[in-house]
Amino acid sequence: MSSQNRARTALLTVLSIVLLVLVSGAVSIWFHRDQESDRRARVDQQRPSPTAPLPDPFVTGPPR
Repeated sequence: MSSQNRARTALLTVLSIVLLVLVSGAVSIWFHRDQESDRRARVDQQRPSPTAPLPDPFVTGPPR
């Protein structure tokens, strides 16, 4: 094998590894983002509905 073929093979190997790392990182980010959105949806479903706020005595004045 000539040195040019070895250099080409090494370059293709490095590029393949870099591409594999980038793709696996993108898949990991996509997967975790999907998991987080599912978790937030479950939390929103379990959150109790807001109640009416209590009147502020400083705004409405003291009871008479």
